[in-house]
Amino acid sequence: MNEMALVNRLIKKYKTNNPFELCDSLGCIVMEVQLVGVRGFYQYYDDNNIIYIDLNLSAQTKKFVCAHELGHALMHKDTNVVYLDTRTFLKTSIYERQANIFAINLIYPDDSFIEDYRDCTISQAAKCLNVSENLLEYRVRQIKDFK
Repeated sequence: MNEMALVNRLIKKYKTNNPFELCDSLGCIVMEVQLVGVRGFYQYYDDNNIIYIDLNLSAQTKKFVCAHELGHALMHKDTNVVYLDTRTFLKTSIYERQANIFAINLIYPDDSFIEDYRDCTISQAAKCLNVSENLLEYRVRQIKDFK
């Protein structure tokens, strides 16, 4: 299942696009902790889905990180991306890209956010939304393709 289909299914079933509410509904444990060098990570341990988020992040960034890590929980449950990234030569960028696409689609499931940034460049809007320019460009292009 692709990221957008998964997002649409979740929003339809749980009537929310809030990643924290979805985590609660899905039984994912979210912990805000002091992290160094990362904004968050996902761990599957002892039959529990655990999402760790750096407590020093802004509320908006925490929301994106939660959505990103939820993407890992749903799409990469049996893949230890942190291990693969730090202990092997395998490329983990595909997992990160999928989680980012899941997150941007979840947080901005329709085109309503675009109106708020109509007069901004992609760079300015990305900075305001706390996402990368590439990811925002992807989402805007995706929305335009569906119209």
